[in-house]
Amino acid sequence: MGEPTDAQYQQDLDAKTRTVNNKLNMGNAGEALADVLANPPLGCKNQQIKDSTTELVLSVLAGIKDADIGKGIANLGPRELDILMKYIYKGLVPGDNSTSLLKWHAAVTQKGGLGCIVR
Repeated sequence: MGEPTDAQYQQDLDAKTRTVNNKLNMGNAGEALADVLANPPLGCKNQQIKDSTTELVLSVLAGIKDADIGKGIANLGPRELDILMKYIYKGLVPGDNSTSLLKWHAAVTQKGGLGCIVR
């Protein structure tokens, strides 16, 4: 079938944004986190789509209280933890929200082990 086009990646991002925002508005942060990590734009060449996806993931993380981080990652599998760790590192680059992201980093490392850092 071939690689998805930028338009398809953008449609997927738009749909994901609506779904995630609806779940956050309903107080389902754990489900929103699982949804935002599903099907990341790994093959996408459009940096704007990748950046928008990163912003969406980081907004979900920011919407989860520090005390609820463990609940947020409780139902994530190894693949989702690996993907989440990549977004955590991308979020740490500008230095904004580093305290919160380091708490996420610690929780993901504790659950997923060191493998999620190096994969």
